[in-house]
Parts: sequence; structure tokens; C-alpha cells
Amino acid sequence: MAWRLAPVSWEGIAELQCNMWRWWDAVMESAKGAQGMDRIKLTVYILWQLWKARNKRVFQLESVDAKVIIDKAQQEWIEFEEATGPQPRGFESTEQERLSHHNWEPPMEGVVRINTDAAISAKMVRTGLGIVARNWRGDLVKVRGISRRKKGEAATEESLAIRSALDMAQAAGWTKIEVQSDCRNIVSSINAGNVQDCKLQTILEDIEALKTSFDSCIFSFVPRCENPRICIFP
Repeated sequence: MAWRLAPVSWEGIAELQCNMWRWWDAVMESAKGAQGMDRIKLTVYILWQLWKARNKRVFQLESVDAKVIIDKAQQEWIEFEEATGPQPRGFESTEQERLSHHNWEPPMEGVVRINTDAAISAKMVRTGLGIVARNWRGDLVKVRGISRRKKGEAATEESLAIRSALDMAQAAGWTKIEVQSDCRNIVSSINAGNVQDCKLQTILEDIEALKTSFDSCIFSFVPRCENPRICIFP
């Protein structure tokens, strides 16, 4: 019933489900068409909501209306696209203006400085991660905002922001980076290699592993008032 209400359809591909290779080739070919990737992404969100509805029915004996499943999938897909899409025009100039209001000290030549921040909205049950990267000349080179609908804890989200910054830097091919965070405890834990909170252990171990892929990777604390941030929540 849910698929009948879904705004996407896969006519013809269902017939190929007995042959994995032909099915996969057909899916990949569809990605080349108009809005092909959007079609695939939305389908993934629908499948995820169907899985959650199935679990609720099996373990909690609760049924979820098909329309609710599709609406939820569309809502989460749209929110994700908005959070990870291109920044609005004028964003770079705004960030440059913010720099001029602070006594921003550039890193050493050849180093990319990455500022991270996290935000939690208990009212909207959302968390957001903000990442801003600048080179030694102060030029904005990359920005990322990640928003998720979930409850969060400050230390965990700040750690995730740093890990996401390293992922971004690695993907960009930067070899020398300096990561700044306004969460002193997390920065101290990373630099000391001492994890006292078991909830953070996996994330900090990921950070430890990721930093070995750079020629130089420095973590430093910066006061919140001096930490340039992205507006994560509207």
C-alpha cells in the first residue's frame, strides 16, 4: 500500500529482482536520467521508514499508516537535502565580514584551519554540526552543515563535528590541518589520548585513526566567542 502512495515508482526493475547484476545495472542506469539520484535517495528513505514501521509492528504491536510512512520519508529526505545542499549566495562574504570583527590569527602557510561547532535543539529534537574551513590567507575553502532529527548530548555532538571535519579534510585531499573546537574537554581528551566516557570511545578512536592520514593534524581549543560558527538551525 505504501508504494502506491509513494511519489516514485520502479516499473520494470522489479521484474529483474531474480538477477542481482541486471537489477543493479538498471538502478545505476536510472541514476543517469533526470532527477535520477533524487529518485534513488527518496527510495532509500522510504525503505528506511518501512523498516522502522515493520519493527514497530513486530516488537511493539503498533501499526503505522502508509501515508504517515511516505510523508515521514519525504520530510526527512527534504530536510537532509536542505541541510547538505549548497550554501546561499552571499554566505562567503558574510563569513569574511565575521572574520574582520575578530582578531583572527591565520595558521602557518599551507595549513587549513577548520572550526567545528555543534548545536542541540531540545524543542525540535534536532542536532546540528557546523564545519568551516579556511586557508592560511583567511579564504573560506569549504563549509558543511549536518542536521539530524534526534536527541543529542553536547560532548557527543562536538566529537562528531570534529570527526566529520576530518572526514571532510581527507576527502578534500588536505595534508596539513588545524582543527579548532570550543569544547575544551573533547580537545583535551583527543590530545591526551585519554577517554573517560565510554560513550565517546568509538568516536574518539575514529578521530585518532583519521588523524594519521595527515602530514600534520593539530587540535586546539578556542573560546566560543572566537569560534566562527554556521547557523545550523533556521
